[in-house]
This record gives sequence, structure tokens and C-alpha cells, in this order.
Amino acid sequence: MRQVGKMNLESTITWHLFLRELESVNHRFELMEVRDNWLLLYSQTTDQKYELRENHALYLTCQNKGGYMPLLDSIKNHEYSFTQLDSQRVLIKVTRKDGEKASAIVKFYPPK
Repeated sequence: MRQVGKMNLESTITWHLFLRELESVNHRFELMEVRDNWLLLYSQTTDQKYELRENHALYLTCQNKGGYMPLLDSIKNHEYSFTQLDSQRVLIKVTRKDGEKASAIVKFYPPK
């Protein structure tokens, strides 16, 4: 019982940290382009474009400089989606490897 509760709590915490990172004032991400399985973001603080992609985890990669930053792990392959709601909001849905589903609306910063 304690193990199951701990695992559910950890999953919830990582989900909220993922959402918080996308909406962070440290990045000030602006939404540039949305596809079902890919987001293109512009960071107003670094003046760089970033792609949010998946490979067993959702991760950010800088278009010009490469590298990557994992944001959310334990994602089932190809079981996630991004749906643009308006110029700043995206509905994100994911299915974790344990079958747990999560969804949230992320609001990005308006263009400068």
C-alpha cells in the first residue's frame, strides 16, 4: 500500500514539475508552432527556439545549439498529444508507462 501511494505521488509531482517548467518565468516560452507530436517554442529569455519532443520521455532540445533537457519520463511511446487551443494555450495529454493518463492546459507567454 505504501509503495503504490508513493508511486502515484511521485508521478503527480513529476507531472506538475513538467507543467511548471513549461510555464516558467525563467524561460518565458512563447508558442510558435504546434503539431500533434511536437511543439516549437521560443524562449524570450535566451532568444532561442526549442522543440518539445518525445523518445520514452518528453524533452526539450535547442534548435540551434542541440543538447536536450528531459522534462517528463516514463511516457509510453507515441501516446501523447499536443492540441492548440488558442495563440497561447495548448492541451497536453500523455499516457505513462504504468497506464496512468494525465492532461493539462499549458499557457505560454504572449509574443513580445
